[in-house]
Amino acid sequence: MATPAENPQTGAGLDRQRVITDLAAQLARTPRATRPHEHGALAYRLGLAYAEAPGGSPEAGMRKALTYFDAAAALFDPRFDPIEHARVLNGAGAARRALGERERAVELFERAAGLLEGQGRDDERAGVLNNLGLARSELGRLGEAVVACDEAAQLFDTDSAEGRRGRIAALHTRGSARAALGTDESLEAALADFRQAADELDPEEAPYHHGLVQHSLGVTYSGLATRRPEERSRLLQEAIAAFEESLTVFTRQAFPFQHALVKHNLGLAWSGRGGLTHQRRALASFEDAVSMFDPRMHADAWRQSYASLERTEKELESLAAGMTRTEHFVALLTAVGAEERHGLLQGRLTALLALPANRRRSSLTELAVASAKLEFEEARVVMEAEMEILIELPTELLEPGLRARFDANRRLESEEARFSADRALDQAIGDALQGPQRISVRDYFYSLGWERP
Repeated sequence: MATPAENPQTGAGLDRQRVITDLAAQLARTPRATRPHEHGALAYRLGLAYAEAPGGSPEAGMRKALTYFDAAAALFDPRFDPIEHARVLNGAGAARRALGERERAVELFERAAGLLEGQGRDDERAGVLNNLGLARSELGRLGEAVVACDEAAQLFDTDSAEGRRGRIAALHTRGSARAALGTDESLEAALADFRQAADELDPEEAPYHHGLVQHSLGVTYSGLATRRPEERSRLLQEAIAAFEESLTVFTRQAFPFQHALVKHNLGLAWSGRGGLTHQRRALASFEDAVSMFDPRMHADAWRQSYASLERTEKELESLAAGMTRTEHFVALLTAVGAEERHGLLQGRLTALLALPANRRRSSLTELAVASAKLEFEEARVVMEAEMEILIELPTELLEPGLRARFDANRRLESEEARFSADRALDQAIGDALQGPQRISVRDYFYSLGWERP
């Protein structure tokens, strides 16, 4: 499956649109004939703004950007304005690459890198060379990509934060090109690049790069695991640790596409380890990925994730027949430690609470019923984690979660089962919550007609 994008879209759409409006007004007030350099600089900046603008049609934004880059390129003579002309070519190359016109992008990046050579702009040239490496990689020109990235990694000035991030990006691009070669030797070389990048970067200074590098480490460890059966378990465990570290950056809220991508690859790693609990971990990861990919925008990724989900369900049917996905998830919660249980349940509750009201209520209740049916001690530990998570939420999310728990306990068929579930709930409230919280939650249940066992 694909790698997360190198440059995530960030920033507010309204701010970007305001920048575009302001720049367009300045451009209209700056005569091309009498003030060509100022006009060209504004056209270049306007091209960048359109290329980076969130919302709308990405293709339309890139096409618009190219019209301004073309206008700027015509005003900056490469003989007399090599730096300015190179910047425009780099912007145009990035737009062409985004549009899938990779051959053209490579040509533009190569020309830009040539113009910047010997101009005392090493960081800028390094950035262009990294872009060149990316475009060459996408064309399958992997050896040439490595050459471009070799030079880029050496040119970045690591005394500045921007230079350090640039070098990390170049190491990552080089590692990705090497990994794509697919041999044992190239995968080991890729692993060395990604480890070097991980060692050099500061996660607080470059969080996105940290997530990206950790994801690539996970993919590379997984690739080596398929080639080395004797080391499979260790390599997959390394992959899992890297994917989980990546998810500390690529969260569901901040980076939904990247989060789904990492979740799918994490699921593959868990599935590769085999066994009932690992297969349940894989199923949970695939469920998250499928729920987050938009099948219209990310059709291939969604299909791959859904195929992985179905394959894992069949495997689980052979291991524990007749269980639903939700029942497998709850069984997983009882099989893992407290920290993992809390993380899994928090992720699932967060996703369900974000659903429209009717689906939210039915999905939350289905999850709660599955845990209410457990034996007392297993039900208690799941409910305890549930209470710890829900109590930290705002009232508008806390109450639907508590209501689902009340409804679930009431849906149990026998009086004995309902009593056991209510007893587990009462003890979970006592174990998970502090004095005022206990009173508040119990009062809410009392208002629904709950009787403390």
